[in-house]
Amino acid sequence: MTLEDFRSGFPHAERLVYLNHAATSPLSTPVREAMEAYTRERGGIDPAGEIDAFETTLLPLLIDTREKAAELLGTGPDRVAFVQNTSAGLNVLAEGLDWQAGDRVAIPDGSFPTNVFPFLNQRQRGVAVDFIPTDEGSFSVKDVERTLRPGTRVVSISWVHFLSGFRADLREIGRLCADRDILFCVDAIQGLGALQIDVDECQIDVLAAGGHKWMMATQGIGILYCSQDVQGQIQPSAGWLHGPVDWEKLDDYELTFHDDARRFEAGTLNSVGLAALNAALEQNLEIGPKNIEDRIRDLAAHLAGGLAGLGLRRYGSSNPAHGSGIVTIAPDDPEALAAHLKEEGVVTALRNRKLRFAPHAYVAIDDLDRALEAVAQFTA
Repeated sequence: MTLEDFRSGFPHAERLVYLNHAATSPLSTPVREAMEAYTRERGGIDPAGEIDAFETTLLPLLIDTREKAAELLGTGPDRVAFVQNTSAGLNVLAEGLDWQAGDRVAIPDGSFPTNVFPFLNQRQRGVAVDFIPTDEGSFSVKDVERTLRPGTRVVSISWVHFLSGFRADLREIGRLCADRDILFCVDAIQGLGALQIDVDECQIDVLAAGGHKWMMATQGIGILYCSQDVQGQIQPSAGWLHGPVDWEKLDDYELTFHDDARRFEAGTLNSVGLAALNAALEQNLEIGPKNIEDRIRDLAAHLAGGLAGLGLRRYGSSNPAHGSGIVTIAPDDPEALAAHLKEEGVVTALRNRKLRFAPHAYVAIDDLDRALEAVAQFTA
């Protein structure tokens, strides 16, 4: 699949310049078709399908989607579980560790609440949270190191800052944590699907990401990665799918968990969301994660350069080594500018009284120039 083929799956691109993928991505035609095919079968509309399609459709879909997610992460399918969203994934770690009084967690300040509240909630168990100092979302590995304390048990960071777009150095932070025997947790929702990653190379222990942003699936479905070494340190929640199911002895109540990441899937999953995620991951892998990252970063650089040329200050670092798909500015009247852009058919996002642009790989340079022209009209 080429980028041109990719773009053809988004009918809105003919009328809208959608630059809000860091909030919610549109559903492509293949993703919508996959969801429709699944719901047709479940609705009894497809005469060749089965309404109770758990074994015939859902289980094969689970296996295939798990394999695709593992390929995107650079790991094996036994390390992947599906969750409702990023918060649910991070809570697997936050609620499942056997915290002891005096344990500490280090988190960059200014992080999105998803990466903060699950750990703040552990204060009732004697856990302390230390905030890594940041400058408009940016921080160094040295900043992380200086924040560590003798009791630090977990470092949890956002791969990409939700507002500035700062991309953390996962490999170096992972090395630091491994050397100190500290668990390394990553909120990956603003990077996964847009940027390349190898969880093993980065020595990540736990990673979570919802599917509705850069992965371009729907809300209510996400990915959880957990390393083999750390899996045994986390107590899973119990449901009925956390372990092998014996359909002949459902009332034996033997509490046995899967020996892989499926142990974190306590009950019935969002099947329609899985169909969407499967189709979205297939597009991503067909285009190629490197091609997608290169395109997104080129678009972000073009946008950043154009905005700077209009005299608008960028919020966050402009260092390409930490670049992502997010470009944010801090204009004098962000609400008025956002409203003007919307009138001109350009969709952005307001966060913390700043204006965030986030193009995906199907967006064209001409789209960005249209957005920049609309910004120029406003500033004039």
